[in-house]
Amino acid sequence: MPGQPHGPAEPLGLRQFAPVMAALGPWPGRGVPVAVAVSGGADSMALAVLARQWRPDVVGLVVDHGLRAESRREAEQTIGRLSALGLSARLLVLEGLERGPRMAERARRMRYAALSAACREIGALDLLVAHHAGDQAETVMMRQHAASGDDGLAGMALVTPMHDVRLVRPLLSFAKPALYATVRAAGLAWVEDPSNADLRTGRARARQALAQDAGRDAALKAQALQAGQARMERDRADACWLASHARFHPGGWVVLPAGLAPPRILSALIRVVGGHDYPPDRTRINLLAQAPQPATLAGVAIMPWRDGQWLVAREEAAMAPRMPARTECVWDRRFVLRAGSLPPDCAMGAAGAVASWWPAGRGRPVWPARVLRTLPALWHGGRVVAVPHMGVCMQGGVADAVFVNHPPQPVLPGARFGGGTGNTV
Repeated sequence: MPGQPHGPAEPLGLRQFAPVMAALGPWPGRGVPVAVAVSGGADSMALAVLARQWRPDVVGLVVDHGLRAESRREAEQTIGRLSALGLSARLLVLEGLERGPRMAERARRMRYAALSAACREIGALDLLVAHHAGDQAETVMMRQHAASGDDGLAGMALVTPMHDVRLVRPLLSFAKPALYATVRAAGLAWVEDPSNADLRTGRARARQALAQDAGRDAALKAQALQAGQARMERDRADACWLASHARFHPGGWVVLPAGLAPPRILSALIRVVGGHDYPPDRTRINLLAQAPQPATLAGVAIMPWRDGQWLVAREEAAMAPRMPARTECVWDRRFVLRAGSLPPDCAMGAAGAVASWWPAGRGRPVWPARVLRTLPALWHGGRVVAVPHMGVCMQGGVADAVFVNHPPQPVLPGARFGGGTGNTV
């Protein structure tokens, strides 16, 4: 079989796995599937073995990125191996992923989008992924080198609530050798991805460094646990602050009090309003929090409003261009269009000039025109025909259309690190 474990280990079984899953519950009842992301490697195959022992309602989701000539054959082999476990599986093929800059980030984004969509289709509320203790140590080391701050040093969470599925990492306390042993004990083969040994990647270099220093590996895992507990406490405090001081508009902006917000919260709000995966520059955030002033940062405009309040809204020049309107499509990385039917050649994009779509005779809008221009709208025949957030509809066939604010991440992820619960905002 491919791959070599790093030393002898005993295989894992239900005795070790079931208590972990009990602590990560609650779980759905019989008949509701739990999804498992299976790459075909030893880690995810071990997770599939353990999940199948844990409950019968498990579905494997196998993603083919299409970046290697043999990827489809390996994906089909993996589905066959899952079938031998008595576990049903689906093949998810990514379309349009090309080699080039930020390929790993683009692949990750597309992979999780495909996995989330598959979970919706099968009715799964939870998605298990196979990150293990070694992955956690590598992540913390990489974030140390990147000076990512206290939140980053918490590493990967045991549970991360996403918009429509819970991402669960039940193997974070188990080491790689035990996972190899688990797959071997099940009599299964697995796939080895050659990119895992490519020292041009930061993760492979971190893996090599940790293999040469077992003591550092243990220290990083302990550090992640401590940092994770501290991060949950910060999340709880920030959730209380937001509940008391912030007002979220479904059109994609936030109203804040005279002093704006503490740096950590302001950073999260700018990330969400801008539709980004990562926070903005910390230095500028700290300066704004200390001395609030009008500014644009990471595609977001911070502007004064009435009674000393502030608006945190999308910067008009940074928004995505118009695109064909299709139900369930995402525009500007923030808004999902939902509609029963749409006219042919309908497009979705920013509403633009308010005078062109604000109903005649209707009172002046409460919100500044600069903010209203960033609202998602439907276009047809070169003009705006609907701005659902303002209750504006000027053409039949689009009356039931709505745009759901669906940024890549919530303001606070409500992640669980090493036990306890967080808050989701």
